[in-house]
Amino acid sequence: MALAKMMLEKLPRDFSIVTLFSLGSKAIQAVLTVVIIRVLSMGDYAAYTMFLTLSATVLGVAGQSFSLAYVRYNTEKISLDPRAADTVFLVSHIVNGVSCGVAGGFVALWGGQLDYAPYILLLAILYGFILGAIQINMAFLQSREHYAAAGVLENCKQGAILAFVVGAIVLFGASIDSILVAYLLSGILCFVVSIGYFRRPLQDGSLRFVLDKGEARDFIAVSIWLILYSSVMQTFNQVDVSMLTAWGTAAQVAEYGVALKYYNIVLILLPSIKTVLRVRMSKAEMTTDVARQKAFSIRWIKKTALPFLLGVVALCLGAQALFPVLNGEAYDSAIPVFNVLCVGAFFAYVLAPSVSLVMSLGRYKEQFLLSLLALAINAGGNWALIPLWGAAGVAVSTTVSQFVLNASMTLLVFWHARKAERDAERGELL
Repeated sequence: MALAKMMLEKLPRDFSIVTLFSLGSKAIQAVLTVVIIRVLSMGDYAAYTMFLTLSATVLGVAGQSFSLAYVRYNTEKISLDPRAADTVFLVSHIVNGVSCGVAGGFVALWGGQLDYAPYILLLAILYGFILGAIQINMAFLQSREHYAAAGVLENCKQGAILAFVVGAIVLFGASIDSILVAYLLSGILCFVVSIGYFRRPLQDGSLRFVLDKGEARDFIAVSIWLILYSSVMQTFNQVDVSMLTAWGTAAQVAEYGVALKYYNIVLILLPSIKTVLRVRMSKAEMTTDVARQKAFSIRWIKKTALPFLLGVVALCLGAQALFPVLNGEAYDSAIPVFNVLCVGAFFAYVLAPSVSLVMSLGRYKEQFLLSLLALAINAGGNWALIPLWGAAGVAVSTTVSQFVLNASMTLLVFWHARKAERDAERGELL
């Protein structure tokens, strides 16, 4: 109750609407997960997992990394001049398109050496590019505090996926090809819907897109470490699935994919929490007072540790009963993988303020270096554990590396708080 009260006190009305939309989106995603697990063979589900992971990587490296930097950069700019021309929006879309072309060229040249059909990889890259374009459009809306519109787009995407996938299964049968095309069509539909939000501001002149090379260089200079950090973070799942594909079996890839889908549903509240915390940490009284940031982090950990621990225990126990009912007995081996990932979910929630706190300090370079360390731990753990434990080994290395990342960023904030205290003590002595 204390956590809910703390969240509601800081929750803008528009964002409350988006939170409800997010809950609806996750409900749709849960239904879709069960449907696809039921209709696809284990081999096809492994290919489906690779499709989603590769598309998410393309989305993260280009669209999502630039979206995060775009929101931070553009929010300040339009707060000073709401009618200022928008350059970063165009830059973000250009980078997203170029990234798609580079990834597509790589698959065209070397895709035949991978274990999956090149057309599946090309569809994944194209879908990731479309998702990136949608994400940039959503970032545009968020930077102008149109939270509800961004929430509608997210629900539109999930609802369209469910509708197109069910339609594809009914009309063309439960094949991997029909499901992947359904995903692609749903992305195109959602992108078209997102374009509609620009029509009126462009017509009345309140929105102008201008490609200013000087401003583009300034944006990259200010945001480069944040962009690199986000890009590294988005490679985590791709590293996991790629290494499991190389050293494991298709069945293990499918097991990990099933556990990962439910794990993502468990993280249902995390995007909302992080958005609220990002707003909270961006306020002047927080960005200029490291001691207050440290106090907030400690208070958050104390208030959230027990509720989320109980939630993880309930999920682990519930998975024993629900997984066979939802997925059939073929994926019983995904239960321990899911349980390990749930431990990671506990730390993700309890240490949720870490990223926002480090960003509020402007310590983007340290954030990037810590993400590289975590990625190295993840890759090294996969290399050592996949031959021993298969998909469970990937879950263990992912959980450990994510904990190291979040814990180290929390300690970084504490270190800067202590440093500020020492500097203040020296100043009093002088």
